Amino acid sequence: MNNKHILHITAVTQVGPDAQKCTQAVLEYDRPVAPDTAADAFRVDSRTVTGISVSDSMVTLELSAGDEAASLYHPGKPWQHTPTTVETAAVRVSQCRPIHAADGAVIPATGAAENEMETLTGTADGNADASMNVADGAKIALSGASDGAIIGIVDQNDRVKNLIVDDFIQGEFEGLAYNLYIPKDMEPGKTYPLVQFIHDAGPCGSDSRLTLAQGMGAVIWADPKEQAKRKCFVLAPQFDGPPIVDDDWIVDPRLETAKRLLDWVCDQYAVDRDRLYTTGQSMGCMSSIVLNVRYPDLFAASFLVAGQWDDRQIGGLEKQNLWMLNSMGDVKAFPIMNQMACEMESKGALVARKLISAKASQEELSEIAKSLIATGANVIYTPYKIETVANGWSSRGGEHHTNTWETAYNIEAIREWMFSKTK
Repeated sequence: MNNKHILHITAVTQVGPDAQKCTQAVLEYDRPVAPDTAADAFRVDSRTVTGISVSDSMVTLELSAGDEAASLYHPGKPWQHTPTTVETAAVRVSQCRPIHAADGAVIPATGAAENEMETLTGTADGNADASMNVADGAKIALSGASDGAIIGIVDQNDRVKNLIVDDFIQGEFEGLAYNLYIPKDMEPGKTYPLVQFIHDAGPCGSDSRLTLAQGMGAVIWADPKEQAKRKCFVLAPQFDGPPIVDDDWIVDPRLETAKRLLDWVCDQYAVDRDRLYTTGQSMGCMSSIVLNVRYPDLFAASFLVAGQWDDRQIGGLEKQNLWMLNSMGDVKAFPIMNQMACEMESKGALVARKLISAKASQEELSEIAKSLIATGANVIYTPYKIETVANGWSSRGGEHHTNTWETAYNIEAIREWMFSKTK
């Protein structure tokens, strides 16, 4: 580190509804830092520092998720041979002015000699050609920095912490990459539910992190707050190459590999086979539907997001526990899911329908869920009102499709419903 008092810098990421972003830089000093240290004592290249917290020798800089440089997940179009990628988080931090240690000692700015004064004196207009000695004897020009700030000398992070994502282990089964979350503090002899998440076509690729980085579909179930309420395993396979299902109702053999992976995980770990759940968006939704049709006794419940399947090929779904969600503006999923619901109803399913707002509060959604569950329906269908999902039709409704899953997995009432089901 250029600042010899900084031992480590950690770039911290978290996954939100709009994918994985770097949201913090954590500096570990060689001594406790004064708790009233100001955020403007630091600069982070290409990032906006929105806040600071100090705990002993750790200084945490909050970084705006709205910064262009915050995004680590970069969508492509794998079906057109344009890969989706996820990059490793990086931050370049400068302690640009002296700060105080907890004992009152001065910690010089990054690049400043230990015996430098805390401030610089410029010309009368405060915008002088000032300079400060750096540790190696070089000079740093300070145009307009007569407040003592050192500009241009930075330290690169040497550590990365990916919240929740790092809690998954990665593996490969019959050539299929996968991510697996194993619940902490499991009780000996006890079995636990498992949630399978299948991603959409966008994250198809060889990097197993893509399905975790794209949004909340996989990581929400492994969130510590969620685990405290609903402890479970989470399995998120990562598909490479072309999509495994398509709009012509063609299914790739790799879906059967995913089924064998699920069976293998159940054999290897303390999984409650009566509480297996599947969910997915778009391609993942369609894949989950196919698995339910092929293996009607496999899942206790399914959460189907922004997808569809040929209503002539869904025999048996009418007996299963399904929660279906899409946007009224989704030009494919909405009309076909409507037809699916009608087909299941005609075969004896009890279907409960309700238009909901994608902007509704958790309290409102909870009340709606309670009323739908009270009907005793085994199929619940809750399309989003079109005006609450996206503005306009810039991609012929595509934004209504992808924006659906930005909010779907944050609806706790649906997660509660799913875990209430057992075979």
